[in-house]
Amino acid sequence: MTSFYAIAICLSLFILLVGFLFFTREGNRRRTEKLLRQQSDRERLVTQIAHQIRQSLNLDEVLATTVKEVQLFLQADRVLIYRLWDDGTGSAIHETVLPAYPSILGQVFPEEVFPQQYHQAYSLGKARSIANVMQADVELCLADFVKQFGVQAKLVVPIIQENRKGNESETSHPYLWGLLIAHQCNHPRQWEDWEVELMKQLATQVAIAIQQSELYKQLQHLNMQLELRVQQRTIELANVNASLRDEISERQRTEVALRHTNETLQALVSASPRAIFMLDLEGRVKIWNPAAEQMFGWKEDEVINHPSPIPLDEQLEDRTTILNSVLQGKTYTRLEMSRLKKDGSAIDIIFSAAPLPDSNGEISGLVAVIADISEQKRQAEQVRLLQSVVVNTNDAVIVTEAESIDAPGPRILYVNEAFTRITGYKPEEVLGKTPRILQGAKTDQAQLKKVRNALCRWESITVEVINYCKDGSEFWNEFSLVPVANAKGWYTHWIAVQRDTTERKQVEQALRQSEERFRSLIENALDIIMILDPDGTIGYVSPSVEKVLGYAVTELVGENVNAFIHPEDLPIAQSFPQVTLRDRLTNNNQAEILNPIEFRHRHQDGSWRILEAISQPFADSAATLRVMVNARDITERKRLDEIWLALEREKELSELKTRFFSMASHEFRTPLSTALAAAQVLENSQQEWDNTEKRLRNLHRIQDSVRNMVQLLDDILTINRAETGKLAFNPKSLALEAYCRHFVEEMQLNAGNLHQLTFSCQGRSQHVCLDEKLLRSMLSNLLSNAIKYSPQGGNISLSLQFQSGNLIIKVQDQGIGILLEDQKQLFEPFHRGKNVKTISGTGLGLVVVKKCVDLHQGHISISSEVGRGTTCVINIPLKSKPLNGDGLL
Repeated sequence: MTSFYAIAICLSLFILLVGFLFFTREGNRRRTEKLLRQQSDRERLVTQIAHQIRQSLNLDEVLATTVKEVQLFLQADRVLIYRLWDDGTGSAIHETVLPAYPSILGQVFPEEVFPQQYHQAYSLGKARSIANVMQADVELCLADFVKQFGVQAKLVVPIIQENRKGNESETSHPYLWGLLIAHQCNHPRQWEDWEVELMKQLATQVAIAIQQSELYKQLQHLNMQLELRVQQRTIELANVNASLRDEISERQRTEVALRHTNETLQALVSASPRAIFMLDLEGRVKIWNPAAEQMFGWKEDEVINHPSPIPLDEQLEDRTTILNSVLQGKTYTRLEMSRLKKDGSAIDIIFSAAPLPDSNGEISGLVAVIADISEQKRQAEQVRLLQSVVVNTNDAVIVTEAESIDAPGPRILYVNEAFTRITGYKPEEVLGKTPRILQGAKTDQAQLKKVRNALCRWESITVEVINYCKDGSEFWNEFSLVPVANAKGWYTHWIAVQRDTTERKQVEQALRQSEERFRSLIENALDIIMILDPDGTIGYVSPSVEKVLGYAVTELVGENVNAFIHPEDLPIAQSFPQVTLRDRLTNNNQAEILNPIEFRHRHQDGSWRILEAISQPFADSAATLRVMVNARDITERKRLDEIWLALEREKELSELKTRFFSMASHEFRTPLSTALAAAQVLENSQQEWDNTEKRLRNLHRIQDSVRNMVQLLDDILTINRAETGKLAFNPKSLALEAYCRHFVEEMQLNAGNLHQLTFSCQGRSQHVCLDEKLLRSMLSNLLSNAIKYSPQGGNISLSLQFQSGNLIIKVQDQGIGILLEDQKQLFEPFHRGKNVKTISGTGLGLVVVKKCVDLHQGHISISSEVGRGTTCVINIPLKSKPLNGDGLL
């Protein structure tokens, strides 16, 4: 009954209150309309900030947006959020300030700047507006402090938070979190009431954002606290046995609280812009909020009580998976990874997860919170790339205001490093000024007028003018202007990209001058300069052709170069029988460019002149391939060359005769003297004749001398026959290995014990087709030289090597070696090394060997090191047909 009366009284009071409000509302309506109109702009800003708070849980983003929008709305010079720390210090954590004034962002100020005694007033919501810092009743220290930052007027509004201590039933009390401050630096300012009220409303919204951010941070721990509270309530219910009514009431109150908490959690989960889902121990989905649906594409009914579509089975560094690690009690925060959506596309996410305990404290699952950062990363990458391009480009980039076009012109807001390199101006020297500081006396006013017209029409334009550096030096500047619009389509800035084209201008000028010089050079050159089409048609010929060949330029232009070349000179060479001289001249092979060619060209009087020419392919302005030919008349030079060659041949013949007579007089006199002395001994000494040993020794001396002279004559005859093409070449099949082995044994008998001759054979031995006489001459000369030029003795080796298609004969000794300068003349007749000293010889042995090897179509190479010995290698091809006869080589 008491409850009924209470309800009736409440209803009566409610009806009276409604009636009172109804009658007073009409009277206030008109006044409200006026106030509403005044508040519309403020509410729009407040709504925008509130909307930003609802859309984002990023506190820094909300605070940055707040100071930016407040600065734009109030047209203040600086707006900042001042954070008070527990130790009494404070710092500006977010700031928007005009470029003309210093920034205090991030600076930490001591407790004296904002003493503790001011906290109480601001904690009660008091705002403070100062129209003129110098005239207001402001503490001297504070006035000096704000003066150093150029502050003349300021508006300070507290940001208040509720600080709860103890149980929820206890009354909370506010505490001062920070200050929202607006500064006017350029002049004093009388702050309007609505501006103060607006700042208070925004401070309230900031406080909500801070509270929301703190609530968001507590979201992961809320469920655990809820379970703890349920457990506490259950224990309390178990202990309360006084009466069933009290127990039921307690249960009802608990259920209401739980329902309220669950509804709060569900509302938070549903309204959260982050994807939130909960898994049980088997990995099945138990909660899947709308943000998760929107982020990944799976509807709630598709995933509830099914395995999670977001795989958490990646192996971590400790060889466990994310799912197992969380179910074992580990918490992950801001783990960045990539996952697939329902449609198969990949998104970048930040993953946070924590274990979910039950009422007994046992882990029954996990809760995960996911944020999609794909767009954020894409935009960050775009910004990074754009910043890298702007900072590192060689072109100067300037950003200016869109207004005003008239003097002094739009102010510069940004310049990159390239601007400093080109102009010499540092950023701080040009920011706030106009690009007109680069103009000067030689700046083309007509081009500037084009720029002005384009600016008036908001059109892009590119011009090239002379500008001036900081030091006053001139430079050519090619710049492009582009207007930049905001999201609403309003043009807000101009971007200018400038390029220093001074070097290009200088190159163009140099090219023009070079063209004039080269044209003059070509027109007056003694050489003939021709430009040919690919088919050999003469497109251009220099005037010098009239002096050299007697033709006027008009007689040759349009004609084919083949028509003036001697028919016998049309083939380039025997190795290129199908390539004509015209093809050689028009060949675009770079390897052929620098190789001059010689040909006979018909003179205008009908005679033939010998020309030497080189060609160079090039593409003209129409990208047509042409060939430039430089030819000079060498007719007189060729005649002089022939005379010089004849003189050289006479000189060589004279030197050869001199060396031959010198060698012959020495090489014949020595054996003749030996034979004569031995004969005189036998003739005049009966004792020498009667002694058989002495008689034979003298006779052998006579025989050796005669044999040496015969060998010398044979070598000379062999060389002479080879030079005249009369040297007999009769190859026949030989068992080469057995032949060489026998020859080495024969040479060992003549060499004595001082030299050790060895023979070796590699590969599959076979019969080969060689001239036995020439082979014996080759081996005899090589082994004799090896023995002769190894006066200290040593090992001498002869080796055969049968290869596929080749026969290798190698003779190696350990003798005195050959000097490097002598190795260039090894195969010249009668030439001997400078280090042979008293060792006898004719200088014909290697010449004979070379002639014999040439007849076998082989090749001989000699390598030697002084004091270490000499190696001679003969390479003779093994052919399927006989070289000259019926044998095979």
